[in-house]
Amino acid sequence: MKIHRILGILWLALCSFFGVSMLWQFCGFIFSDRPSIGSGLFLAILLCLLYLAGAVASIFLIRGAQWSRRFIGLIAALSVIACIAQIVAFRSLSVWGGICGIFALVSVVLLFLPRHEPVA
Repeated sequence: MKIHRILGILWLALCSFFGVSMLWQFCGFIFSDRPSIGSGLFLAILLCLLYLAGAVASIFLIRGAQWSRRFIGLIAALSVIACIAQIVAFRSLSVWGGICGIFALVSVVLLFLPRHEPVA
């Protein structure tokens, strides 16, 4: 479906950007003078791996794999939950966060809708 290919391209760009930027920050943290290990570090590693796996899954979404729709939908749902948590915790949301949250919400709806193939 053409919409899934477009979503795959957009999620490839988004997941690649977030995954590489988090990986870059993680490398800077490891090579700093005083690295401290805490729960924030483990959460950052988990999110980095999730976004990098999302970049790989979005390539398969472009090719039309069924499992990648669910995986990218899960990442989109987690992004929506993260935006809602940021609004609740900080009572504010940046413009970039709002754009990503709306895009993720639309992606969840489009990816989890049943796919109807033409009959004829």
